[in-house]
Amino acid sequence: RPVSYWNDIRPLMQASCQGCHQPAKAKGDYILTDVKRLILGGESGESAIAPGSPEQSYLLEQITPGANGKAEMPPRDKALHETEIALIRRWIVEGAVDDTPENAFQKYDMENPPVYADAPIVTSMDYSPDGSLLAIAGFHEVILQDASKGSMVARLVGLSERIESVAFSPDGSMLAVTGGLPGRMGEVQVWDVAKRSLKISVPVTYDTLYGAAWSPDNTLISFGCSDNTLRAIRVRDGKQVLLMGGHNDWVLDSVFSRDGKQVISVGRDMTAKHTEVESERLIDNLTSITPGALKGGIAAVAGHPTKDEVLVGGSDGQPQVFRLKRQTARKIGDNANLVRKFPRMPGRIWDVSFDPAGKRAAAVSSLNGDGMVTIYSSDYDSGIPDDIKKIFNKTPNGGEKQKLEGYWAREVSELHSIEMPGVEIFCLAFSPDGRILAVAGADGTVRFIEVASGKVTREAVAVKIEGEVIADSVSEGEKKRLNRKRGKRAEISERTISPNEISALVLDPAEIVLTKPNHYAQILVTARLKTGGRVDVTRQVFTEVSGGLAAITERGQVKPLRDGEGVLAARIGGIKVEARLKVTNVHSAFAPDYVRDVKPVISRMGCDAGTCHGAKDGKNGFKLSLRGYDPIFDVRGFSDDISGRRVNYASPDDSLMLLKATGAVPHEGQQVTEPGSEYYQIIRDWISNGSNLEDPKPVVKSIVVTPKNPVIQEVGGQQQIRVVATYTDGSKRDVTREAFVESANQDVAIHDDYGLMTTLRRGEAPVLARYEGAYAATTLTVMGDRSGFEWVEPPAWGQIDSLVAEKWQRMKILPSDVCTDEEFLRRVYLDLTGLPPKPLQLKLFVADPTDSRVKREEVIDDLIGSPEFVQHWTNKWADMLMVNSKFLGGEGA
Repeated sequence: RPVSYWNDIRPLMQASCQGCHQPAKAKGDYILTDVKRLILGGESGESAIAPGSPEQSYLLEQITPGANGKAEMPPRDKALHETEIALIRRWIVEGAVDDTPENAFQKYDMENPPVYADAPIVTSMDYSPDGSLLAIAGFHEVILQDASKGSMVARLVGLSERIESVAFSPDGSMLAVTGGLPGRMGEVQVWDVAKRSLKISVPVTYDTLYGAAWSPDNTLISFGCSDNTLRAIRVRDGKQVLLMGGHNDWVLDSVFSRDGKQVISVGRDMTAKHTEVESERLIDNLTSITPGALKGGIAAVAGHPTKDEVLVGGSDGQPQVFRLKRQTARKIGDNANLVRKFPRMPGRIWDVSFDPAGKRAAAVSSLNGDGMVTIYSSDYDSGIPDDIKKIFNKTPNGGEKQKLEGYWAREVSELHSIEMPGVEIFCLAFSPDGRILAVAGADGTVRFIEVASGKVTREAVAVKIEGEVIADSVSEGEKKRLNRKRGKRAEISERTISPNEISALVLDPAEIVLTKPNHYAQILVTARLKTGGRVDVTRQVFTEVSGGLAAITERGQVKPLRDGEGVLAARIGGIKVEARLKVTNVHSAFAPDYVRDVKPVISRMGCDAGTCHGAKDGKNGFKLSLRGYDPIFDVRGFSDDISGRRVNYASPDDSLMLLKATGAVPHEGQQVTEPGSEYYQIIRDWISNGSNLEDPKPVVKSIVVTPKNPVIQEVGGQQQIRVVATYTDGSKRDVTREAFVESANQDVAIHDDYGLMTTLRRGEAPVLARYEGAYAATTLTVMGDRSGFEWVEPPAWGQIDSLVAEKWQRMKILPSDVCTDEEFLRRVYLDLTGLPPKPLQLKLFVADPTDSRVKREEVIDDLIGSPEFVQHWTNKWADMLMVNSKFLGGEGA
């Protein structure tokens, strides 16, 4: 296959080159973050790449080792391997084609900072040690504000699209930033605060980085990674000095011990781990490994300013303090490092901190779109009483467990609990004097809380809002393309029906009403043939819509264009049929509802399937409920998890859930939609409206499929299935496009992902449709060539015979004649007793002059209940139920 810049070359540049050659730090005036600048070159004046001519490409000369075995660039510790150089050479030979996805181009740098139409999610904040500056994580940048005035001082724009953490160095001269390009690159940035310039940029792993922390001597920065590792780099040269892989899930935060010799890391694996920097050795799990001791992952950790202790918080909503040095002998399953438990908060905790004196602690959490800020008293004695030590040294009983809970709750209390309705709060920062607590989150507003009173004294949006509308990534004319890139779409292969064969056309539905811009209707046009059969001609008719009210696809999907009332006509030759059409609210503002609009799209694209994020453990760190059965859980995953990682309110098109779905970010599920499609727009509009889960709306009550029990006359014929959902408020909606319609007999008929059935041979195929937990079924019958068939009514001996005869007539099957007495007796004996009749029994039955129907019923009555019948059917049921005397005993078996 051809070498891909996006998939093959870009990762090499990110790992080895872009740290020094990016808009914020362009060594040699050379920038490698997009193909145009990569080709253009830098201060040498030479074109770096000559597409098609590797010998004339200066870049290739620079990266290829000379006679001494060294290359000019990149630096030796990041030197490219010969196979990587060969890959770049091949890309140049093939024309240096730029295949960067449309919605993945680098848009912002120091010269072109983001312009906001809506405030970005704030994931992290930090005060400078002197209290003069407040660093705020934005979109693609860090905003430096004057802490007292609230005015913007500087904008630090780097490569990282998403900023996960910001931290001033202890001396205040530098600012550490971790983040990256979600699903593509992690990055550590170190900024010179006074000069407002980037000192170093270190790419690490292939996803965003979390929880930056400084060593007390300003020389090291630790951080967590999505590859389950804790790492640390040296500030002066970016060299990695610590790698600890003891976590089993993403590492979300870190902090150095007071002496700088250890790092404490926390992650989604529900542990806080203690690591020695110099030896890179895992010292201990601070948290208990007993199942149930902690519930859910830990998102945040903060060091105590005067004690060797850390405060952690996570999914269980309860801030807890742990000591770094064990004071009792280890017992399997103990929790002896736990010092204090603070009162529980609603939802998941995203950030925690001690005030500079260690006398107060604070935590922020969110639940179902609402935030909470809690300030605690943390002036406690860390010593362990002798009676508590005794309990730690053994397995505690019920009363002792209660005593431990009482000890852990001593001397800590809730001082202030501040609710933030409608706003998820993700981060906090104490001012250096401990008087002010700054908090921020999903709405991009920083709120300043007076610690003593718990009152919000000031609030301000972190960035300047300059636009009224969030721009789309594609123009209006490009929208409404194919909804899904992945999925089967059957070829139209049916025989063309001549007007001479048709007696009339039937159009379903007879009236079409479209009341929202995203509504549509699947029409079915059926031709009644002169021979008596029916054929789906939806894809063959010529359609017209009066007044240009709607557009109709080749497969018969009606989509609204403008408001009004009119007629939709379908014709073949001179034969015509019409349906009334009414369209309203096409240009009205449309705010998608998650349950009614977004969830079906997520399901149809396969995101919540059992093979993808709906799996038991999810995929790649992200889990959805199977087939979307739990919308609350799913919305939390999209808009709340990891501080809103998957949505971007400031730039919806840069939301990870859209970048993944469109293939702009590497995605194991590949590309499932494309920018500008209807599905893309529904998800985008939901994000731009706040990605909320609204109050319970009418849900699907049932679905109906049409046509009911269709009969296809010819093998190779096709039939469109239409699915209409009825909601609990009585409203109806066409959901054919989002419903799953499947053939249960792939030998007779196959289905595509849009409800079109294609027949393969004569027979029957059950068809099952499902949509949002509702199911409906029908049966598709394929007749094949039955020319010359004439129905003869068979004798009926009961209701079952009549029903079977109806089926034979529909399938054009003439049954065999009634069997002879000899055949009947042999069959009934074998069926009921498992034995053939004896010769004498056969002779007597055949010679009996009684009416055949009467004597046959008498034989059945005699055999049922006979010893042979009982024994035969007992053995049958024993086989089916796997009865075994070894397990049931002789009597039970």
